[in-house]
Amino acid sequence: MKFLAKGGGEAGSMDLVDVIRAEKRNVKVQEWKEGKVPKGQFPLSKSKAGVVVGRGWEWRIVTFEALNERFRVLIKLNLERQYYAAVLGLEKGQDTIVLCHHELHVSHRNWHCHYIRGNVTTALPGVLRDMDRMSGWPRSSDTPCSVEFKVTKGNAVSIAAARFQFQAQGGLL
Repeated sequence: MKFLAKGGGEAGSMDLVDVIRAEKRNVKVQEWKEGKVPKGQFPLSKSKAGVVVGRGWEWRIVTFEALNERFRVLIKLNLERQYYAAVLGLEKGQDTIVLCHHELHVSHRNWHCHYIRGNVTTALPGVLRDMDRMSGWPRSSDTPCSVEFKVTKGNAVSIAAARFQFQAQGGLL
């Protein structure tokens, strides 16, 4: 991923590239669900409503351990709107620090990411997007989407797994 800064920062710090490249353990993929994402599934303390998804959205959670931390990936899919997002979060107590959104929505742009630069452990927990720390890649543009939307329930987890480099043990994604 071209947009990632080199990992291996100062002691106690962790960059997004460190998380992505790290060995993953105890990968668990939950089933697809519809409706509201319960706060316990992807906790965001500063959001009263949690992660809001409307009609037509389906979602699932992937959890794993890496770098002596626990992570969650919220995969959201709306086939009618042709919108896909995989949101990587670092568990911090009863909260989540959102590290990266990997998205395709044909209403604008092609595949793109919103991600935390630098030490991810210092980003604001409990929000879907830390607006002070999150950057976009590629840079925002008004270019219409030229990518055919080929995301399905059958390949949505595999797309997230390729981006965040995890693999479910003992089964198909």
